[in-house]
Amino acid sequence: MKTKISLQRKLLWIVGVLLLSGSAGGAAFGADKNQPGAAGPSAGIKFRPPTTGAPAVRVTGGSRGTGDAEITLDVLAPDDIGVTTREQPSLFWFQSKPADAKFELTLLQENKVKPIVQVTVARSSNAGVQRIKLAESGVKLSPGVEYQWVVALITDPENRSTDLVASGVIKRVEPSVELKEKIAQATPASLATVYAEAGIWYDALSVLSDQIDSNPANKALRETRADLLRQVGLKAGADYESKQINK
Repeated sequence: MKTKISLQRKLLWIVGVLLLSGSAGGAAFGADKNQPGAAGPSAGIKFRPPTTGAPAVRVTGGSRGTGDAEITLDVLAPDDIGVTTREQPSLFWFQSKPADAKFELTLLQENKVKPIVQVTVARSSNAGVQRIKLAESGVKLSPGVEYQWVVALITDPENRSTDLVASGVIKRVEPSVELKEKIAQATPASLATVYAEAGIWYDALSVLSDQIDSNPANKALRETRADLLRQVGLKAGADYESKQINK
């Protein structure tokens, strides 16, 4: 496997390949199975990513359009390679408002051009924090392998260079014995914090989002998720969450 630096150098090339592709797949959105239930918030959550010194690999989609028509698109991933302990994790992204455009999510394995899975939706009519379950597409991540995932809003299928694109990298890792013990002893309310402190980004976000899905009126849970997003520089998604709390 090539180094993380070589992976970063390939990101824009891979995104370019995607902009030229037009293949479609079936949509599969929803919450993870085995949700922890309506639990209290993970108070004082702190994400502690591994200190690797590697360059950032997240590609921020940013915004497109002007005034009320402006749309922001971001993958909810850390700057560095985000990790999961799950074979079939969820991937999360943020879209600031509904768009009259096709949505596409593509998952690629390092050193392979053909996508592992590509999901498309005819019109991206949802806003806010969203997810896709890899389990619904039958995708399983191999331990130690780096995967790039890319989300895109396609406003002009004949000119993919106008796509609004964002991407991140995910890698499955085996939890340490110590982490397994902490997970086994954690309450539903503290599990997201356990994952975050261990630097397991995707699992922390998934557990916290499961709690929100089970108890959407719990404002403290949404504020905790907003705090988690701010810690990795995802300001647009965090601000959106905070606004939902104050409605």
